[in-house]
Amino acid sequence: MPTLTKLAAAIVFAALAVYAVAQYITLYEHPPRQGQGVHVVAVIAALTGWKYVGARIASGFVQSVFQVLQGVIVTVFLSLFVIGAYNVFRLGYQMRYSSLEAAFLGFVGGFVEHLTRMAQLDFLLLLAGMIVFTGIALTLVFRWAEMRRSAG
Repeated sequence: MPTLTKLAAAIVFAALAVYAVAQYITLYEHPPRQGQGVHVVAVIAALTGWKYVGARIASGFVQSVFQVLQGVIVTVFLSLFVIGAYNVFRLGYQMRYSSLEAAFLGFVGGFVEHLTRMAQLDFLLLLAGMIVFTGIALTLVFRWAEMRRSAG
């Protein structure tokens, strides 16, 4: 059932994912020129916000922050999986891999490379701040929506 909290979670997750990807790109010495990844991550973040986080937000701040943390983890792993699978098929089509094993190792190597790059303190602090902000904001939206529902 659509709720205001689900809608808010989807919008906030997509917007913060676009900002986080823009900050992630600055971690490269030579940033990539492709821009399709931003749209993919935004769509995955919006779906995660709607289906996973928005449905689990409640009136407790700590519980909501924890749900947002789980949603960010789901978004990161789903995004890395989708972008990694795309790159494996793209590079496989260009005959860059000699075998299925080489393609799988390329997929895992890309996954680990991105996670390693994300493990910088500045980026992790940015994510932590965004998680706390989003959890508090979605809790306030939930409380406001429940107050309106109860009053009407």
